[in-house]
Amino acid sequence: MACPKLQNLPPRWAHFCLGIENFITRELQTDLRGTTLLVAYSTGLDSTALLYIFHLLAPRLDLHLTAANLNHMLRPEAVQEQDIARATCAELQIPFWGECADVTAFARQKKVGLEEGARLLRYDFLERVRQEVGASSILTAHHADDLAEDVLMRIARGTGWPGLAGMQGVVPERKILRPLLKTPKKLLRAFLEYMDVSWEEDHSNQDMTFLRNRVRYEILPLFLRENPAFLETINQLWKMGRADQNYWENKVGEYVGDKNTVVIPSALRTLDQALRCRIIKHTVETLGPGQALAAAIFKLDDLWQKKATGKTIQFPGDKVATITRAGIRFGKKK
Repeated sequence: MACPKLQNLPPRWAHFCLGIENFITRELQTDLRGTTLLVAYSTGLDSTALLYIFHLLAPRLDLHLTAANLNHMLRPEAVQEQDIARATCAELQIPFWGECADVTAFARQKKVGLEEGARLLRYDFLERVRQEVGASSILTAHHADDLAEDVLMRIARGTGWPGLAGMQGVVPERKILRPLLKTPKKLLRAFLEYMDVSWEEDHSNQDMTFLRNRVRYEILPLFLRENPAFLETINQLWKMGRADQNYWENKVGEYVGDKNTVVIPSALRTLDQALRCRIIKHTVETLGPGQALAAAIFKLDDLWQKKATGKTIQFPGDKVATITRAGIRFGKKK
């Protein structure tokens, strides 16, 4: 059927769309009125729901939408999916950008996995389009199930608190906004079924060689079986994590400021351990990509407390921290 207007929807689905607007405004503290937004649109269930939700909200919020789709050249059907994306956007009168990228060659060149290579190329493409069209944010369709999967994968990797609470709803430095982060996938499916809108299935999502798929189909169902309200539990964890993260970012800022820090002075060694470790984490992250895992941070802090001058801890991304008389000196491995 033709896409109706928001005011013509049944109360259930009107409130559904308005609830997402409310989440953006109140919990993500973002005002979208009068802005241009770029929708990452793959034609899958999640991004299709995202596109239609914002198409319905656009008149109410005076939004200007553009959609973008990158063909990773990993599946033959991706060509047809991009054609479908282009046709759908034409029907909804939404400007569309589509490109192709050889993920296999890129991943080989950069010595990363296909999943990571696809992610890097996709976000590079989205950022280029965002700048070209003057969009304030890139909308991605990560939802409540994705958030739960992300938390479980962070547990497996040894991520510390508050990062353990999962992905951010807003990533200011990358202009990314995740409006569906509280919305379960089953609701997105029900919404599209009511709208009589079809979507494409990416069969690579069934490939168990990818960690995310193993978490999605093997691990997450176990948690849902033990606690059917597990997604809501994750949502509460996410809210606590965001509140704690804001607190610690402000607290750390009192000691390191906004500038990149290469030395944490010995005078800070008497601070509380929770604050010391977060100052270390912040300093490691200012050196560039590469996650600072909790075990390495605690080890470095322990050496610092013992005044183990000359001892060195290495972090991912060729980052090195060395205990000196002056404090902890950070740098890149030569």
